[in-house]
Amino acid sequence: MKPIIALFALLALTTTAWAQYKNDNTGDDAFPSPYQQYVTFNLSARYGVAFPMGGQQGYINRISPTNIAIDGEWLFPKRFSLGLKTGYQYNQQRFGRQVYQYGDQSISAVQTRTLSIIPAMVSLSYYFADNAAAIRPYVQFAGGGAFIDYTNYFGTLADQSHGFKGAIAPAIGLKYYGKREQGFGAEIQAQYQNVFFNYDLLKNSAPSLMLSAGISYRFY
Repeated sequence: MKPIIALFALLALTTTAWAQYKNDNTGDDAFPSPYQQYVTFNLSARYGVAFPMGGQQGYINRISPTNIAIDGEWLFPKRFSLGLKTGYQYNQQRFGRQVYQYGDQSISAVQTRTLSIIPAMVSLSYYFADNAAAIRPYVQFAGGGAFIDYTNYFGTLADQSHGFKGAIAPAIGLKYYGKREQGFGAEIQAQYQNVFFNYDLLKNSAPSLMLSAGISYRFY
């Protein structure tokens, strides 16, 4: 429930920011900016926390504190962008010593479940304000794949599966630059990610909701 509340809170924030922009910013009626006339660029780096959902909760049900997202975008004058997304996501959960059936033998061990994901996706974004604006709410859809590593340790023994799987990642977010045409800014984003991976304790797929914040830089 908390991840859903956080998602709606961010949606409300972006809507409010857009309304403020429409009231306080000269927008497209201002003197033309290079950001409005040419294809320009944006780089973002964010740190976030991820909430496991769906089948992933059956494997690891704790919040992941280790998530880094890196985005690069080509910004087009008509308020949309094409980009590339990557990063690194890691989560683990440890269980107390128990007796487990491992293959054809019983072992007494501490179980440590780990999951690593490195996404590699193409993104399409639409911004609700022009490319030079001080406040830029957006919606985004990304798709492609992710390298995923599932390793479940039983003491020194490990049950492992890994590979490159298909993935999707719709998101909403907000970039804030302080004033028009400023290069450096801040960014917040809520992203739902689903990696189509199915193995042993992780059933059907590996979805999560990641909330992240970081820095953004636009240039031409």
